[in-house]
This record gives sequence, C-alpha cells and structure tokens, in this order.
Amino acid sequence: MEDNVSKLLSKYKKVFASDAEHVFSCGGRFEILGNHTDHNHGLCLASACNLEIVASVSKNGSNKVFFQSLGFELDKVDLSDLNANEKEYATSKGLIRGVAAYLKGLGYKVGGFNAYSESTIFKGAGVSSSAAFELLVGHIFNVLFNNGKISKLELCKAGKYAENEYFGKKSGLLDQIGVGFGGVVKIDFKNISEPLVEQIEFPFKDLHFVLVNTGGDHSSLSDLYSSIPSDMYEAAKACGHNYLVEGTFEEVEAHKSEMSEMAYLRAKHYYGENSRVRNAFKALQDNEQETFLKMINESRESSTKYLKNMMVGSNYKGSPLEACDLLMKYSDNQGAVKINGGGFAGSVIALVPTSKLEKVLVKMKEHYGENNVQEIFVRDSGPKVIYNN
Repeated sequence: MEDNVSKLLSKYKKVFASDAEHVFSCGGRFEILGNHTDHNHGLCLASACNLEIVASVSKNGSNKVFFQSLGFELDKVDLSDLNANEKEYATSKGLIRGVAAYLKGLGYKVGGFNAYSESTIFKGAGVSSSAAFELLVGHIFNVLFNNGKISKLELCKAGKYAENEYFGKKSGLLDQIGVGFGGVVKIDFKNISEPLVEQIEFPFKDLHFVLVNTGGDHSSLSDLYSSIPSDMYEAAKACGHNYLVEGTFEEVEAHKSEMSEMAYLRAKHYYGENSRVRNAFKALQDNEQETFLKMINESRESSTKYLKNMMVGSNYKGSPLEACDLLMKYSDNQGAVKINGGGFAGSVIALVPTSKLEKVLVKMKEHYGENNVQEIFVRDSGPKVIYNN
C-alpha cells in the first residue's frame, strides 16, 4: 500500500508540479444474488470488491476540476457550468459534472481540485467502474468541501443521477450502493428512491470469489437488456400492477394466458430470485454455507431456464453459460457460480473452495487468458481516504 501511495504522489507531482494532499480509494462491486430484480423493486445481494480506483488529490483554489486518469487525456471541468451536455455522454467529464450538479443542487459545496488516478478494475469485469468513479468523485467533494457530512446513500444517488443524466446510461442504484457502502449488502428496492440497505460480514473463510470475463461486445445487446424489464412490466400489468413487487407469483399463474411466455418465465425468475436473496442473507447470518451455495447455483439455473440471459440465442461457445459450466467442471462441482450483471455476454462470478482454487485459476486462465480471470475479495469499506499529507 505504501509503495502504491508513493507512486501516486510522485505521478501527481509530475502532472501538476505540486504535492498532493490526499489519496482516495474506491472499489468496484460484484453481484452475489438478485439478478435483474432491482428495476421491479426487488431484493439484491451485492458486495464491494478490492478492484479499485485510487487517486492522489488536492484542492486547487479554483472552480475547476482537473482530472488525469492513467492512459487518458486530462479532463477539465469548469464547475461554473453544471448543465448536462450530450457531447459529454459516456465520458468521465460528464460524470464529474453530473455529480457536482447533484450535490450543489442539494445545497452542498463543490469546488476545484486536481486529481491523478489509476485503476485495477480490468476491462469487461462487470464490477461497475463507472459507479466506482462516480463515488470516488462524490467522496472527494464530500471530504474536501463538506467535512464528510454527506451520507453514503446521498452520494450513491449523486452517482446514479450523473450516470442517468450526464453519462446517458439509464441504470438503477444497485451499482452505486454496492460500491458506496462497502462489505456485503442486502438491498431492498421496494421504495426505489429510498432503498433499505443492510450490511453483513462474509463468514465463509473457505470460499473464494473468482471473476471471469468471457468477453463479447455489449454495444449490440441493449435491446436484449431492455427486454428483461419490459417483459417483467408486461407480467405485472397483466396482474393489474405497475411492478412485480406489488403482486405475487400466484397472481402471475392466474393471469398466465394474458401475457407472453417470456414475460411469464421472467416473472417466475423474479419471484424466485427474491426468495433466494432472503434465504442467502439468512444463511450468511446463520453461517450456513451449504444453503448459501445452493441459492447461488439455483440462481444460475433460473437465469438459464427462465431469465434466459446466459447466452445470445443458441451461441453457447464463449457465452457466460459455457464459463459457468467450465467453472463447475474444474471445481469438481463444488462451490457455486452464476452470472454477474446484465448477462448475455460479459462476466460470471464463482465461489470456489480453497482446495479447488489453484486448479480453477490455472484452467480458466488457459481458456480465457491471464487478464480475464481473477480472484477478488470483499472490500469492507466504500470510498475512503487512505493517505493525508
């Protein structure tokens, strides 16, 4: 840690010709359970992880942010203009401006700072690098200008607002809460603007999280992603509701003839997944490892049979489903594995027993490449300051 901090401080000095006053850190997040439930006000189980963005930072006495990320051009954001700009969609500049706009709109202070950052979140990891960046920026404003008085949930909302309105991505709050609270969290989205968050320690010392990026281009999959909430809304509407959280699966069964087959199947996944989140959270509380793993594997089966987001069409080769099958094969059907995030392409998350970890890592790296397979760890904090000068 000290070596990394020293390097960040040194690189900041090269970029800005002055000394940094602080070093900030914010981890990514991975999904444990609750795949595609948040948009229908369901339950999720997520965790912050050790893959992180770190930044050396100082106030600069101006009303401008100068943010240098390794490998990218210097971002310059004038905080006197906090209007959204479509030209800044899908850019870190847009996220900085959006977070500042949200916080200032609530009466919090924002001001200029310089930052140099590096990231260990590898491309395609599905651990929410954008949310990590948003929460890092929010925490910088919080610490430098507001004496740390902005709540975790408010910072998460700032990140969501920036991503929705300034980045052009209509995501929910799951990523930001997973990043912003730290540790393992159960999130109840029944009141989607004020979700309930419960934190818990991960008790199973013999289980290791392994993240596998299967690759695949997400840019052409937006219609597939949007079809999932659309089908769930269809099922809810057939039962006389706006969202599935307002009803029961018994109602879906009773109105099955009034909805498409896919709407019915995806509603079945939704109610089953909520039940699995409840059971898994209780298993964490009661130290019941077998039950916990069972819920993860049942989630994978549900994603395959009902949610149908484990591959694109019948393209098994290179799909998340193939990765899940390989992980179970190399762990000798011990542990558990499921999709991580939106699905169809991208990453999967596995829980691997210590006795199988080395074999799994070696075999999966042979198949997917050294940079696409990584053991990750639960990070017990949200964004934080790791150095003060």
